[in-house]
Amino acid sequence: MSQRKRLAALMLMLFTLLLAAACGTRDEGGSSPAATGASQQESGTTASEPQTEEAQSSEQPVKESAMEEPVTRVVSTIKGDVEVPNRPERIVALYMIGDVLSFGITPVGISDVYEGAAFWDQLDGTTTLGEWFKPNQEAIIALDPDLILVPSDETYEALRKIAPTVLINTFEQSPEATIAELGEVLGRQEQAAQMIADFQVKMESGRKKLDDAGLLDKTVTLVEGGSKNAMFTVASLDYGRGSQAIYRHLGLKAPELVQRQIDKNTANPDEEGALSLSFEILEDYIGDYVFRSSYEGMADLSDNRLWTGIPAIKEGRLIEIPFGFCYYSDFYSLNKQIDYIVDALIAASK
Repeated sequence: MSQRKRLAALMLMLFTLLLAAACGTRDEGGSSPAATGASQQESGTTASEPQTEEAQSSEQPVKESAMEEPVTRVVSTIKGDVEVPNRPERIVALYMIGDVLSFGITPVGISDVYEGAAFWDQLDGTTTLGEWFKPNQEAIIALDPDLILVPSDETYEALRKIAPTVLINTFEQSPEATIAELGEVLGRQEQAAQMIADFQVKMESGRKKLDDAGLLDKTVTLVEGGSKNAMFTVASLDYGRGSQAIYRHLGLKAPELVQRQIDKNTANPDEEGALSLSFEILEDYIGDYVFRSSYEGMADLSDNRLWTGIPAIKEGRLIEIPFGFCYYSDFYSLNKQIDYIVDALIAASK
């Protein structure tokens, strides 16, 4: 029993020594986590705590100003450098309406548009300003535009003092070139490049569909309206009425007599872009398929035996294409026209 008491006393003494050593080590090595936290609370900071509000506010303006976009930028145009808004919000577009809409932007003001245009249903909330070559200047001023897009020298000179004005000579360049130039003006270069790439895919896809249907080597004539005595026949790659989509982008050919005139017109734009042909000779200019640009009030040719006797007409290879839909050759319209023409040709071939 005495030995047990001595052993218990020895164990208690050893435990006391170990506890004292542990406390000493903690005091020498630094404060405990709880003590450190208490100390940091007293000083008002922690090791992981962010900088004070004063420190943040002294740096924040510098960061924001470095990230801010400039309000304007300078673009190079055929009229020299023009300072334009970096993100234009109120655009007036003369003629190039479908091109602007292709970027997903709705102009606040536009020149007059024929009903039935491919982009007709995209114009809610826009103000019409008269014919593109003679716009209403007072109406444009009232719209308070921050950017004006014009297609001619005359419209540029008339409007350039109202707001930053950019002349894009869309009548003398390809639709792809117009989109690339607009991409620069709008600050949407990457979007423009993607749109052009997608358009190339659409053209190639359309040609393949026609080729698969055995139609790529068929001849196509494009006519418009018609009176009781004559028919207006398109003989150009760039006359509108669907000629760009049919002949240039889908690569279809016209019958020999029309194709000969198209080639002349391509080499010399002063050549006739359209022919007025009497019904007595019209059959010689009609290809395997006929697209007729149609409008309200045009001549009814159903009782004209010279017209109805032409093989393509008699055998149901006449395709009506609405005048407003096929009139324009902007990027938006061309995309829609290519789909329409390919589908209509395939349907007519069946």
